[in-house]
Amino acid sequence: MNEQKHFQELFFNYLIKRRSGDMIMNETMEVLNLRKGAVYKRMNGDTALTTAELIKLSQHFNISLDTALDNKAFISFQHPFMLLPSKMNFLDALSVYLKPLMKTDESKLTYLANELPVFYYFSHEYIFNFLLSIWNHLHWDSERLVIAKHAHVDQQLQKLRGDITNYYNAHPVTEIWNSNMFANLYQQIIFSITIRAFAELTFIENLIRDIEKLINHLRDLAFTGVKKNVRTDIELKIYLNEFGNYLNMVLYESTKFSATFVGFDIPHFLVTHNKQFSDYSKDWVNKIRKRSVLISSEGYQYRELFFIKMEKDFKQFKENAEKLIGIYYA
Repeated sequence: MNEQKHFQELFFNYLIKRRSGDMIMNETMEVLNLRKGAVYKRMNGDTALTTAELIKLSQHFNISLDTALDNKAFISFQHPFMLLPSKMNFLDALSVYLKPLMKTDESKLTYLANELPVFYYFSHEYIFNFLLSIWNHLHWDSERLVIAKHAHVDQQLQKLRGDITNYYNAHPVTEIWNSNMFANLYQQIIFSITIRAFAELTFIENLIRDIEKLINHLRDLAFTGVKKNVRTDIELKIYLNEFGNYLNMVLYESTKFSATFVGFDIPHFLVTHNKQFSDYSKDWVNKIRKRSVLISSEGYQYRELFFIKMEKDFKQFKENAEKLIGIYYA
């Protein structure tokens, strides 16, 4: 096989792994303005792609040529917002990158958590609404921060809730927690109170109740070590590592492809499908896991100490919040 044919087949095989062959065929016909037979010859490597055609296809399908052509000398990352308008909703972009996680093929997820894994926020509307306001304000809004409940966010959230629940409850997940997972959230809420960012006091009250419910939910999950599913119970492995995780990293593995998300719950997170990087990340996270303590279903003593600290931190946060509310919203 000549090099041109080899690399061209690599390129199209990579596309087909991420999408269906029929979809690649139809969209390539449209992008290159070619008939089916001409596209078929390009997909088989019988007709060489021009440089312009290769670039057009890589841009259309939003893929890295380095990764698609199995170039191990480079590791390419996709920035979710590079080609998007400067002012947009974080939720819109995030939903695009959640799609692979929602597929029903055999897959699994590993989450190294600097902060609480983002998936837990979707089922707690006030926490997620608060964080969405912060994300949008920090990256796109130049106006004064106003935190309130918005109907259009709720509609989007309902769909994402369903999608996330379907994936999260149907696939094996491994998470590595630490006892400071809520620290940044607490700090953001306290600061938002001091700048009177909340439109209504009831939102703060509901937000604090949401956090308490979430902590109780985490305790139940850690105690059982399973996620309830309509068909069967799915194992959830939760580890505790107090040496410190400095970023949120998500490793997605499926029969079709693997992906690594760096900083998954911040608006400028990075994504790579580079196998070499994903394998390296997987080995690194596995080393951290081996140096961590399993607290789901097992590890009673460590689990109890973990939640004692979590409840103590929550109580202190709640008391500080209530004092500041009395000062700034009197």
